[in-house]
Amino acid sequence: MNKDLITYEDGLKLIKEYKDFNFSKSEFMLRGYRIVTFTYFLCDYNNFENPLPNNPEIKGYDMRGATFVFNKDGSLFESFYMLSKFFNLNQVPSTQYDLVKNKKIRSITEKEDGSLIAFMYLPDKTIFAKTIGGFNNEQSIAAMKILNKNTHLFLTVSALLYQGFVPMFEYVSFDNRIVLKYSKPELRYIGCREFLHKIGEFVPAYRENNYKILATKRIEGFTLDELIEKGKVEENKEGWVVEFEDGQLIKIKVDWYFNMHGIRTVNIFREDYVIRNYLEEKLDDIICQLDPKEDKDAFKFVERVKIAVENKIKHIDFSTDKLVDNYINLYDKDWIKYATNEHKSAYFGLSKTKIEKPDEYLKRKIEYIINSTKKLNKAKFFVDKWSKTTDKTINKWKK
Repeated sequence: MNKDLITYEDGLKLIKEYKDFNFSKSEFMLRGYRIVTFTYFLCDYNNFENPLPNNPEIKGYDMRGATFVFNKDGSLFESFYMLSKFFNLNQVPSTQYDLVKNKKIRSITEKEDGSLIAFMYLPDKTIFAKTIGGFNNEQSIAAMKILNKNTHLFLTVSALLYQGFVPMFEYVSFDNRIVLKYSKPELRYIGCREFLHKIGEFVPAYRENNYKILATKRIEGFTLDELIEKGKVEENKEGWVVEFEDGQLIKIKVDWYFNMHGIRTVNIFREDYVIRNYLEEKLDDIICQLDPKEDKDAFKFVERVKIAVENKIKHIDFSTDKLVDNYINLYDKDWIKYATNEHKSAYFGLSKTKIEKPDEYLKRKIEYIINSTKKLNKAKFFVDKWSKTTDKTINKWKK
């Protein structure tokens, strides 16, 4: 067993330590079976490498998408894993150019601009699709439609699961992309993750794609330096995933993709811009383009915005949890009484989402903050107010 692979018990420890903020879990019932899936949000490198100082053996890299399926008697049926967290070139200590420049490259594959989809199964052998955080979102539903219409794809996915591997695909379509355009909905195979023996090995598509299914494109014949130079002129692609001989993965994104996001043309000192990109978890792409020495003021500005966003999220979560607790205990799950008495509460709409569609709560919370800070003057006020929130104030929310 891979000692770095997250277990269900490890995941619960992280959630408890981080108070369901940076690391969190969601629970679902599917065909009568309980499913728990973990995820992470707004984490930095240390959250992944050393999330529990007193338990240095526990890592957080596998928390996003790790899924635990239980039998109807409550016992654990199986643990499934999606992709481990990996980083951009020069983003974190382990991906600095000087550390990886002499490593031998095993493969280079194009990075698709869509949603990660994994296929898993229940104790009754029913296959289901999931994104990182949910099962009933439009991407998962669309993925299942594609799977069920393609017999060859269905048999391939079934075979991989039977062999003990979680098949993973990038779901791309004309209405599910960030920058790149796709003509039709497709599942593009990126590889699979071993789960049967809890080794957790990731097997990229090119290594065992004898299934004749659509897969991400592999390119060959480039050194790391050549690929970096290629990224300065390439267009209409997000970038590449580089796999080194030692198994390390890094991302290299092309300049065109950054420019399409406005990363190099939009002022990094705009509060509204930083708020949106932080919540959409694109700040990694921005920060890795800055120089730690020359752009110290930018790093300081971004950190202040991040603190404001995190404090606001904590306030929303505490307030929403209190509303949900009232719904359950004070109003005994009587929606009419609850809505009549609480509809004027600031986060009533978010509490409704958390009660009825918990897997959409994070998305709605992000939308709520982005929509309230779209205008620069409102974003400035937001940062000024919430960046000054103290631990004493936060502790008051808990009471």
